[in-house]
Amino acid sequence: MNELDETLELLHRDARTAPADLSAARARLLAELDAGPVIPVRPKRVRRFALPVAAAVAGVVAVTVVVTQQRPPAPAPGSAAAPPVRTTDSVPTAAAPDIRLMSAAQVLARAADLTVGAADQPVGPGQFRYVAEHTWVQRGVQTGDGTGYTYLWEQQVDRWIPADEHDVWQETRKILGTGRFLGGSVPQSQAPEPEITNTDQGQWQGRCGDFFPKAKPAKKCGDAADWDSPAFYAALPHDPAALYAKLQQLTKGRGSTPSVMFHFGIEILRAGQMPAQLRAQWYRALAKIPGIEVLAASTNLDGRTGVALGLDDRHAIRQLIIDPATGAFLGERTIAGAEPEQPWLKPGTELGASAITTAVVGRLSEVPPK
Repeated sequence: MNELDETLELLHRDARTAPADLSAARARLLAELDAGPVIPVRPKRVRRFALPVAAAVAGVVAVTVVVTQQRPPAPAPGSAAAPPVRTTDSVPTAAAPDIRLMSAAQVLARAADLTVGAADQPVGPGQFRYVAEHTWVQRGVQTGDGTGYTYLWEQQVDRWIPADEHDVWQETRKILGTGRFLGGSVPQSQAPEPEITNTDQGQWQGRCGDFFPKAKPAKKCGDAADWDSPAFYAALPHDPAALYAKLQQLTKGRGSTPSVMFHFGIEILRAGQMPAQLRAQWYRALAKIPGIEVLAASTNLDGRTGVALGLDDRHAIRQLIIDPATGAFLGERTIAGAEPEQPWLKPGTELGASAITTAVVGRLSEVPPK
């Protein structure tokens, strides 16, 4: 199973535990979004880890959501050593129009226009792109008779990507908290927290990001089908219509439905590696997906205010959040919809959120100051 298959499989697992929106819940959701985030924190996508499997159950549900957060460069101290340089969308802030009067397509078109002027901090020889993902992810169990329960875990994932992808990468994962109970067919007292596996926490290194060389299929350097590889972005067209066709092609195994295409489009943004110029055209391609709406003209995500664009497929509301003043991708959120297939999940429950911070650093394990 390749990375696309894994992510699309996660999408359908989400649908079995985190369905979409209801019109009645929409009003509550918008009020909740405008009031601020339900989950403190907050990315790079639902980290595509192997899902843990409990021996006595039919399957394990795992969902992750993501938010891209980029910070301005810190001023250089008086010492000789230069500080890490943070990647940022260095575009001037424009006077924002009234978002309440704009459609989702108009918001995405404006974000694309603003992103065209963004600049990426290059990764020089011997340097690393640092991608920090602070995320809330679902973990739980579901038995064959349709019973089960779900927890929300907090996890930190840090990745160091070298300038030459053939060099050694590093990734560390750490579970920060496991005790937020979202619901179940049994009370929490009868729902033990899922076990933390040896792939939930730890540190790994590998050339080309191949942290688990025994996994099948084998990871390849320069794989244009792997969005963790620069080759994936180099192979993408820059025409919005061609990018939309590419999204249809990549998701045709799942019917290329609007919800699948929107999910996949967000996942690629969450990777934190898309060049700014390509990201501008990616926004224009996403604007072509039918059904995307402006859910909240002003919503708070990890301390940053943006416009929440979402797609309601009656199983989950997937939200893409964009800064309307700069066009920056702030991240995404997933909300349980009106018809969760896991009956213990209440409509309107926030199922995950995450934030990505990127920077350029000079060595493995270096974490830039916040």
